[in-house]
Amino acid sequence: MQHRNLRSGYEWTTAAIADILERGTATDWRNLARRIAEDPTGSYAQAVRQVLNHTHFYGTTVLWRDYLDQKIR
Repeated sequence: MQHRNLRSGYEWTTAAIADILERGTATDWRNLARRIAEDPTGSYAQAVRQVLNHTHFYGTTVLWRDYLDQKIR
């Protein structure tokens, strides 16, 4: 996904993850979910949780929180 206001090399910052959660495609979500599944307590999972703690995306926040919670069980 081409992130608004982000240069190359910043694809996986919290700003980019917020953009994916808000406007990402199914492919973007699959890529993010795969990265979290590979390391459920790693940097991607932590970044998603940080974004979700500070922002509410209608229809997305609950889904991703549940996904994160399932991965760490």
